[in-house]
Amino acid sequence: MCFYLSMSKDAQTLKNRFKAEFPREHDFVPAGEFNGFAHPELPVISQDHPERLSLFRWGLVPAWVNDPDRAKVFRSRTLNARSETAFNLPSYRMPIRQQRCLIPADAFYEWEHQGKNKIKYRIRCKEPVFCFAGVWDLWTDPVTHQIWQGFSILTTPANPLIARIHNSRQRMPLILPKKKEEEWLDSERKTPRDLQDLLTPFNEKEMSAERL
Repeated sequence: MCFYLSMSKDAQTLKNRFKAEFPREHDFVPAGEFNGFAHPELPVISQDHPERLSLFRWGLVPAWVNDPDRAKVFRSRTLNARSETAFNLPSYRMPIRQQRCLIPADAFYEWEHQGKNKIKYRIRCKEPVFCFAGVWDLWTDPVTHQIWQGFSILTTPANPLIARIHNSRQRMPLILPKKKEEEWLDSERKTPRDLQDLLTPFNEKEMSAERL
C-alpha cells in the first residue's frame, strides 16, 4: 500500500526531470511527507497531457458519483487501487484504459509490525525522482459545481524488500522503471494484455530502506 509519500524536489527539478511545463508550479509546496488521507494536491503527468505537470488531488472520485457524501467516502477509499482488479471494478475500469498518470515521488513510507510496535521506514529508489503508476478521474460536485480531479496509486504484491517491511499486508505501490514511463502513458495500450508487462513489482535491487 502507499498512503504517505515524499515529494521534496522543487518545481524546476520536476520540469527538468520530465521535460515538461508546470503551469501551476507556484501552487505546489514541496514536502518530505504528504499524507494521502489529507488529499493533498500533488504533481502528476496525465495520459492526455504528457507534456505538462498538473496538480491533482490524492483520492479518486469516479465521474459517475452523484452524491457529495458518497464522494467523500470514495476519495478516502481510493488512495490506492489494486492493479490485479482495476480492470474489473467500476471505479477504475475506464480510468485504467484511458486516464492513466504518473505520480512523481522521491520516497515513500511503510511500517513494519513487530508485535504491538510499528517501525517506520523511508523507502527510496536509485532514481532521485521516480514515478508511481496511477489512474485519475474528474468529478463535478452536483451541488457546488466544484471540480475534483483526483488520482489513485496502483499497487502490486510486494517485492522481497517491501514484504519484509510491510509485513502486515505485503503490498507495495506500482513503481515504473524510468524507461517504462512513456509506455504507461501510451494511449494505444488499453487492455489487460497491453499493460500486463507493466503491472509487476519493482526490482528490490533498485531500492533502499531506511529505518526511522
